[in-house]
Amino acid sequence: MSCLVTFHYRSYGTFLLPLFSFFLSCYNKGMNQYQKKIVKGTIYSLLSGLIWGICGILGEYFFTHYQVSSGWITSMRLTLAGSLVLIWSAVQLKSQVLDIWRDKKNYLPFLAYAILGIFSVQYFFYLCVEYSNAATATILQFISPVFILFYNRLVYQKRASKSAIFYVLVAMLGVCLMATKGDLSQLSMTPLALVTGLLSAMGVMFNVILPQPFAKRYGFVPTVGWGMILAGLFSNVLSPVYQLSFTLDIWSILICLIIAFFGTAFAFFISMKAVSLVSPLVVSVISASEPLSSALLSVLFLGLVVDWSLLLAMALIILPMIFLSIEEAKESK
Repeated sequence: MSCLVTFHYRSYGTFLLPLFSFFLSCYNKGMNQYQKKIVKGTIYSLLSGLIWGICGILGEYFFTHYQVSSGWITSMRLTLAGSLVLIWSAVQLKSQVLDIWRDKKNYLPFLAYAILGIFSVQYFFYLCVEYSNAATATILQFISPVFILFYNRLVYQKRASKSAIFYVLVAMLGVCLMATKGDLSQLSMTPLALVTGLLSAMGVMFNVILPQPFAKRYGFVPTVGWGMILAGLFSNVLSPVYQLSFTLDIWSILICLIIAFFGTAFAFFISMKAVSLVSPLVVSVISASEPLSSALLSVLFLGLVVDWSLLLAMALIILPMIFLSIEEAKESK
């Protein structure tokens, strides 16, 4: 057992060490403040992806051992996480926590962020899993960097470099290989799966782009808190959190709390922090660390065997993260 885990750990280390070595070496070199922001933003993005990967394992366990729907999980995590973040924000800011609602011009854009961003990225991913499988949902959700490239082009007239497009495509290939293990027959591409998967990818795009003006003006904590509360209220209309389809026990309560507070509130907060430091494109590409961390946990604790497809997928995911961060750092010189 120990030898097997050691082999798995070293195999992962072979690919993870270059990523962290790059970030650490950046601090040992002379960097301007913009380059330091990019390094910090990349680390925040990586951390949020790792946390979502951990909670993905917990969510899979939850689905397997309890009769719970994707709609209920979405309502639960958004309601609990939003309440916690908003209470924390109110303690810190007092009456200023309401500032975001003093300007009526914020109403529609913020509602769009809550529903098109926070709610969509949560709800449609799990719905895609129900209509197909986790591999298909993961691959479709990671189309989000392509949507961001188109969004930047249409809205900001910002043309992506050829190298950035190449890194996005390579990372997408890595996610596809990791999700399918090289066997495309594992995909289940029904029309409903395709629609919900693409809606999930669009949710990722809106989730990293729409909240930025509010976060800069009112702060990250109230923006995330109010966004989750509104998304949670909308989700509860579809799947009320008080309608339980399973029996609560100590383990289900613990899983709910971890998913809500650690995997939702904290992960969303640091993801928004990342977008304030680096471009949404970099954040969306580095979010590929989510399936990477899920695979790492499966190797270390669930006995997943490391084979050529997994090692190649890891390389195809990690290397674009490094090079895309390097490219953005060079542009900031």
